[in-house]
Amino acid sequence: MKNAVLIFAILLLFGSCKNDSKEVIPEGRVLDDITLKDYFITSIAFDKKGNAWLGTLRHGLIKFDGQTFKIFDASNSLLSNAAIMDIEVDKAGHIWIGSNDLMEYDGAKFIRYESKQFGLPANHVRSVAIDASDNIWFSCGSNQSGGLVKYDRSTFNTFTPANSKLPGNMVQSIAADKSNNVWVALNDGIDEVSLAKINPDNAISVTGSKELGFKPYYFGNIVVNENNELLGSIDYGLSSLIATGRPQIFKFTGKKAQIVSLPDEESTVYTTNRIFSDSKNNLWVSFSGSDKECGVFNGTDWTFPKLGTSGIFAFAESPDGEIWLGTGEGLFILK
Repeated sequence: MKNAVLIFAILLLFGSCKNDSKEVIPEGRVLDDITLKDYFITSIAFDKKGNAWLGTLRHGLIKFDGQTFKIFDASNSLLSNAAIMDIEVDKAGHIWIGSNDLMEYDGAKFIRYESKQFGLPANHVRSVAIDASDNIWFSCGSNQSGGLVKYDRSTFNTFTPANSKLPGNMVQSIAADKSNNVWVALNDGIDEVSLAKINPDNAISVTGSKELGFKPYYFGNIVVNENNELLGSIDYGLSSLIATGRPQIFKFTGKKAQIVSLPDEESTVYTTNRIFSDSKNNLWVSFSGSDKECGVFNGTDWTFPKLGTSGIFAFAESPDGEIWLGTGEGLFILK
């Protein structure tokens, strides 16, 4: 089901208008020229050395050290040409890749954690997170099958509705907070969504529509900001309804969700694609299917820079504070 959402979102984003102008945005950043033109960038992460690791839709994994690019794909690694949906870097600098399997790159070799070999549910890995104890958490489920996997470097522990309090199988997004809790957004159908929080002892608590105070349509991604607050986006990619006033983004501190309001939302149709929180607690949001492709919220005011991209699918912040945007036509860097 979620693959259909991704394809639908891609089509919507490629249909957005292009604007070649440069515009100053918060903190004095300006849009640089496009890099890696014609590469569809789906995920971005940085290691401790400042190297950028870029996942693509069909061109493998790219390492960028600021001057040169190195591409890993089916021709020179264990990677296939499958889309890379997420990338995380652990304390040792190993790169963890969510694709058609979980992949690890230690700087010298790739390891593919195939489902049959390691006893994992067979499914594409769409989200990866690393907690403060350096455990690897990743999605490994589909409709009524599989769920969430924790890898502590020795064993894989799979959480499903059958063996735990995890309320569903379809893990959409994972985020680790500063208290070493792991948050999981689950989509098991339209209007059938829930949040699960897993503490360091693996105890699971569940938050549904009642606790949130509203009924989310379908979760997009979740992030944790510098204040240790959970933020989530609502995905309307499966909806045939074009409507104003629908909740797009929420903040959840453990009690009741707070809807993050957008300007003129009763008269403007917003379709949120992805959210990201930077080190200054600015919330970055990509939109699809409208003249607003990106929004930045500083906690008080919104700005909507016209970046001229064909859709933003990934955000990341570099060690020196640059915001990197992965788009359908390459990489943009905001300085």
